[in-house]
Amino acid sequence: MTVENDVKWSGRSSLISRLAASTALLAAAIVVLAFFSYHAIRGEIFNESFVTPLDEWGVMMAGRIGDDPEIARAAALNHKMGVVLTTPDQAFAFGPDGEAISPEAFRHAHRGDRHIFVQTHSGNNYAFFFTQGELARDDNSLLFGLIGGLLFLVGGVYLVQLRQLRPLRWLKEGVEQVSKGNLSTRVPVVRMDEIGQVGRAFNRMTGRVEQMLNDQDRLLADVSHELRSPMARIKVALELLPEGDKRDAIADDVREMEALTSVLLERERIKIKAARPDDEKFDLVATTRRIVDGFSGQAPGVLLADSPGTLYINADEALLKVLIQNLVDNAVKFSLDDSCPIEVRLVRGEGSVSITIDDDGPGIPEDMRERVLEPFVKLDPARGHRSGYGLGLNLCQRIVQSHQGSIEIQPREPRGTRVLVTLPTGDQ
Repeated sequence: MTVENDVKWSGRSSLISRLAASTALLAAAIVVLAFFSYHAIRGEIFNESFVTPLDEWGVMMAGRIGDDPEIARAAALNHKMGVVLTTPDQAFAFGPDGEAISPEAFRHAHRGDRHIFVQTHSGNNYAFFFTQGELARDDNSLLFGLIGGLLFLVGGVYLVQLRQLRPLRWLKEGVEQVSKGNLSTRVPVVRMDEIGQVGRAFNRMTGRVEQMLNDQDRLLADVSHELRSPMARIKVALELLPEGDKRDAIADDVREMEALTSVLLERERIKIKAARPDDEKFDLVATTRRIVDGFSGQAPGVLLADSPGTLYINADEALLKVLIQNLVDNAVKFSLDDSCPIEVRLVRGEGSVSITIDDDGPGIPEDMRERVLEPFVKLDPARGHRSGYGLGLNLCQRIVQSHQGSIEIQPREPRGTRVLVTLPTGDQ
């Protein structure tokens, strides 16, 4: 209960997405900080550091120009700046292109530009205007370069972090595969830090669980095989007993034991075959139609609905026959007296095929939809589920996994169950 609550409160966002979001926020904060810091430096420290040199430069230029308008024109043209020369007699103004312009109009047009004002003892006044195209321009290339460099650095750190966290993604995918029953899953271990040690422990755990289950299956198969001879002797001994209720009860028990051992041996045979399934091309529609026809006359009926005329797939036809036969048999077995016919559908997807079996039975409780795929798990007979050994769906899961597919049990409305099997077509 505690774990479920923790999962609900922690949200569904992945570690990688949270890392990306935090990196983006960090990058935005760096950009804002760099922008304001840059302009603060340029507006105070940078500008103040150039006040004295520019004043000295202005005095030097005023000495060169004197009261000669032509020299003022040449200075404006050479330095791409505006020059206003005011003598006691008249005023001259020249734009950065060396063209003469009205001093009043020039001052009005460039009143926002950075300028240097020089007044000499001779009574001449000089004003040098640095237009937006030159020194007066706030050169933002440095700012953009700074921001670009910082963003590049943040991006590099993010990529390094992704690489460091890549084993977590492998571990997550491995856990998902194990949750689907694929105990042969192993995750790569590329380094022996904390995450690598977890990956190594995960591989050891799945290996031991897989070995334990294999030993369990082998034990069941061996016991089932060894029980056949004693049961045969019991059947012979039963023939020597007089007829009566006691003999009939023992005979029923023996038949049930024979059925169980037969199922266990068949399960082991199919498990061995599923480990190395054949790869042959066959028409799944034709195979499914023959299976459906075999249930004709059994209530509530089985229909092959909304399926294509042909659907070729590369797979083990014998195993898929067992898969579809078991799923349809389960649907028939758990149908109610008033159930609608069972519908089987085959749909081709992009590189895959879906097999859907819809029944109108009592349905499977939500907390049992994954557990029924485990061996020897049976549903409550009080909910309308009849007796069985709990091996059919587990066998189906083994067959699906041997073909690199998936099986999912879903509810139907207002009642019933849908079994969805997705298999690769095996097209080259």
